[in-house]
Amino acid sequence: MPFQPPVECPICRETLALDRTLEEHLVGSHTPLEVARQFAAVHESNRLRRLSE
Repeated sequence: MPFQPPVECPICRETLALDRTLEEHLVGSHTPLEVARQFAAVHESNRLRRLSE
């Protein structure tokens, strides 16, 4: 079985325990507004990167 590196939360940069999922962490540790802001920031960054190419 291949090794899966630990996942880091993109909002708080916490390294999650190997038995936790990012979804579980986001729902339990962050508000919907924090998650939405992160999603919007990543989306906007990707859009700007595509426009500059």
